[in-house]
Amino acid sequence: MKLRAGVVGVGYLGTFHAQKIKAHAEAELVGVCDYSFAQAEKVAHDLGTQAFHKPEDLIGKVDYVHIAASTQSHYDLAHLFLHNKIPVLVEKPIAASVEQAEKLCDLAEKNKTLLTVGHIERFNPAFAYLKENITAVSYLEINRLAPFRTRGSDVSVLHDLTIHDIDLVHWLFDSAIESYEVAGKKIIKNTFDDVSIRLKLKNGTQVTINNSRVSPQIVRNYRAVAPHQVIATNTATLEAEILKPINAEPYHTVEKVQINKVDSLALEADHFIQCILGKKQLAITGQEAMLALKNVEKFVSHLEGK
Repeated sequence: MKLRAGVVGVGYLGTFHAQKIKAHAEAELVGVCDYSFAQAEKVAHDLGTQAFHKPEDLIGKVDYVHIAASTQSHYDLAHLFLHNKIPVLVEKPIAASVEQAEKLCDLAEKNKTLLTVGHIERFNPAFAYLKENITAVSYLEINRLAPFRTRGSDVSVLHDLTIHDIDLVHWLFDSAIESYEVAGKKIIKNTFDDVSIRLKLKNGTQVTINNSRVSPQIVRNYRAVAPHQVIATNTATLEAEILKPINAEPYHTVEKVQINKVDSLALEADHFIQCILGKKQLAITGQEAMLALKNVEKFVSHLEGK
């Protein structure tokens, strides 16, 4: 029997969530819901499913949900379904505040209901490659830059982009942040549009994160420096170059690697299904997502001089 699924919030990103569920062999897309019922009707028509007026209408009809609505609505929506013991995958950030995130985590634990968060970069093979192929990283630089767009600008660039990289740092190194330096600017919106963060982890690794939503062009890459190699990777195209030193001219070699491409969102959707079926453990817990949000809030407070 297929798991019955619903998607709440079917704008740009939520529509992709609905498509991945629709295409999954072990799931049935029962319906979609959106603040704009006209949008819900359009997506429902395109995917051959039902449009619902209110999230409450999905209760009793679904076995799990994906929530891809605005950040400000994450708490209320996730709380609704967790209260009814319906597993939830909510897009990042987990909620608009750490206080709300903590309440959601507590409710999920109390009701023994799965809660995961859409930190999709965990499913990006470029970062999986880094985690599997390099040890003793001395320094890591992550760049995630893009031109301005309205979508996602209801929150700061730290909540939209930096939170991905903070989660990745925790996952890659399993080490707490010992100290940090942060600089940021408000350029278009009244929240921060551009930020640069320098971290020192307790294991000694240094990490620089550059995030912007006011870049002239899209940049997605990282550079990892270790004692005996440097890995430079385009995280969008999945092209990697690995530099290793040698004892004669030209004193190094460069190996080009094409990392296998995957559909990260489809992997994320499948992973949650397998967790609900009891076949896997959550890759991203609510607690981990809350930790990333907690650090983001700390950086924002620092920038605001609080």
